[in-house]
Amino acid sequence: MKTGFFVTGLAVMAGLCLPAAASWAEEAKAEAPKGFWERETLTGEWGGLRTDLAERGIKVNAAYTAEALGNASGGIKRRAVANALLQVDVDADLEQAMGWKGGAFHVTGLHIQGRQLSANFIGNLIPVRDIEAAPSTRLFSLWLQQSVLDDKVSLRFGQLPMQEEFFNSVVATNLINSAFGWPPSFAANMPSGGGGYPLSNLGARLKVQATDQLAVQAGLFTGNPAPGTNVGGDAQKRNRSGIDYTVDQPPVWMGEMQYGLNQEKGAAGLPAMFKLGGWYYNGRATDQRYDVAGVSLGSNAAGSAKTHRGNWAVYGITEGMLYREAGTEDLGLSAFLRVTGLPDDRNQMPFYFDTGLSYKGPFEGRDDDVAALGFAFGRMSSALAARDADARRLGTATAPDHDYEAAIELSYRYQVTPWLTLVPDVQYVVHPGGTATLPENSSKTIPDATVIGLRTVFKL
Repeated sequence: MKTGFFVTGLAVMAGLCLPAAASWAEEAKAEAPKGFWERETLTGEWGGLRTDLAERGIKVNAAYTAEALGNASGGIKRRAVANALLQVDVDADLEQAMGWKGGAFHVTGLHIQGRQLSANFIGNLIPVRDIEAAPSTRLFSLWLQQSVLDDKVSLRFGQLPMQEEFFNSVVATNLINSAFGWPPSFAANMPSGGGGYPLSNLGARLKVQATDQLAVQAGLFTGNPAPGTNVGGDAQKRNRSGIDYTVDQPPVWMGEMQYGLNQEKGAAGLPAMFKLGGWYYNGRATDQRYDVAGVSLGSNAAGSAKTHRGNWAVYGITEGMLYREAGTEDLGLSAFLRVTGLPDDRNQMPFYFDTGLSYKGPFEGRDDDVAALGFAFGRMSSALAARDADARRLGTATAPDHDYEAAIELSYRYQVTPWLTLVPDVQYVVHPGGTATLPENSSKTIPDATVIGLRTVFKL
């Protein structure tokens, strides 16, 4: 009797202790440091310093992107190059760090290395890589943000890249041609290329989350992120450090309305996002055909180009999932479409669009991999084409009319470890420079180019 009671008691105690022991084992496993190949970053937790900073509201992230690529055919010259980008980001939740309710701080620094394939050897307007830039060490962004009304309203001010605030597509970021970030129609037509990588503007951005679906934002920025002139008109070299600004210049106003469906986690329907926006530049814009006296710029008799008061653009973006694998949050097929329009008489590329598809988790057991296909198209100004025709008629040039530039890209993001990604990539560039001519032969256009490359991304 006593023995049976004792055995029964042990069984009850075991029944109570086993779940607790299993829970303790799971916690111990969760708290155990991850191995070299399983941890999220290559450099780990820095002896606990990274975790300590995060507990104080400060997050430090860094990534090193290195790649080798070349134009296997076409372009100005066939070459292979290597380039790299080290990016360091620091974010601080100022409420957690120092009690500043609704406050946030951010800074990004860039160190750019290597040669530029597009600028030196292809001659296209749309760089084939989103990290391609003149070598430099520069400040990219530095801002403070104040949020109120449960983060439904936020004001951000400081050094703000327009590229990070407006005209964004999450799906498009799976591609690495520069077109799928800051659009070439903005880069070709705004002063010094506008606020796209690696340049940025001083300014402020106000965002209002009116409802769960609707958000509206507006921004005011310095109109020229690299004022002045230099040989070759290279804006990146005019502002090599990222902090050379002049504020006494015409500004750029930007606005965007966003409407999202099924954005919350666990939503039954497929997520979709729609954006409508535009900008207005309050300075002067150069005419693409005539000088101040109405003489064609294709003539040797032409003087200074005519200028117009102001410049503007409108744009629309739609993106979302087309198919989601059953039982998953984000595995499946997604698509995007982005379109921009600008006045023809004062813009080199007045019409542009890009579109593409991506599939996350294309193979069994490869949930973090992404396959992507994209197409970008920029139409050159009809006024610019008319200037080309004038030049041929007047005998000052033999080049054909500028018409368009396009690019096709196929890429695959292979997640080797949480901190290492490989991205093989193939692109085909059509009509480099919008049907530009070779530097050494003004009557022969630059051939279409095939570009092959491999990118390696390390999360540090």
